[in-house]
Amino acid sequence: MGRHTTFKIGGPADIFVCPEDVDDLLNILRYAELHKMDHFIIGGGSKLLVGDKGIRGFVISLVAPAFSGIEFEGDTAAAGCGIKVHELIKKAAEKDLGGLEFLAGIPGTLGGALTMNAGWPSRAIGDLVEEITALKGLEKVKIGKDGLKFSYRSSSLGGLVLVSARLKLEKKAKDKIEAEMKKNLEKKRKTQELGYPSVGSIFLNPSGSSPAWELIDKCGLRGKSAGGAAVSEKHANFIINRGNASASDVRKLIDEIQKIVFKEHQIMLKLETKLIGEF
Repeated sequence: MGRHTTFKIGGPADIFVCPEDVDDLLNILRYAELHKMDHFIIGGGSKLLVGDKGIRGFVISLVAPAFSGIEFEGDTAAAGCGIKVHELIKKAAEKDLGGLEFLAGIPGTLGGALTMNAGWPSRAIGDLVEEITALKGLEKVKIGKDGLKFSYRSSSLGGLVLVSARLKLEKKAKDKIEAEMKKNLEKKRKTQELGYPSVGSIFLNPSGSSPAWELIDKCGLRGKSAGGAAVSEKHANFIINRGNASASDVRKLIDEIQKIVFKEHQIMLKLETKLIGEF
């Protein structure tokens, strides 16, 4: 699974499958249910730490063209949830449609961004959602924005298999969109660790407190390491893979950071990253 995550870490999946379309996806889910096999949907793998022993059951990757198409109508975009976020921003800009620029630099897919309600610094993708098409169990459903809940780095989409989403964008000249994207990317390059494999921020920012990176930094943990994993010198809420990190290395570092921050600040940091598989 290290081939399919931005952390470049993770053992083997029992079965890794890329369905061609929704019907194919449904057949896989029916098979998994019939044989009582677990399944996990993966997008860009940008917020996942997969255990060294891998994942039992199916890992389903929605990378086929049927899950990554996009259509525009007025100021709305209907996009497959397998489309890469950067591709969505680029194609929208070609139609003079903006509003997604704050997502520039996010490496995952639309589905992952929606599930995690990705955003930076004060906006989130959930603000743009008009409708979601998903599989609930083995049924295809459409959920309007009134039936959806988005909050800081979370949503009500857990347990659903996201197929597509309709987003409300805003009319904006392509050159202005590109300039804003460039500005956001330059700021990220200056403040975030992009030179090593990572999942971005490891921990959620605690409510009513200093941001996670500041709490970690005050504990003097920049550069702290465990095996091949280390706290970034550039951004204290990033754990980086220096080339040979295992999931166990990262877990050890996560545990140590949580213990030290709690001891110093009486705050238990919660993970933004999802841990899956066997460790």
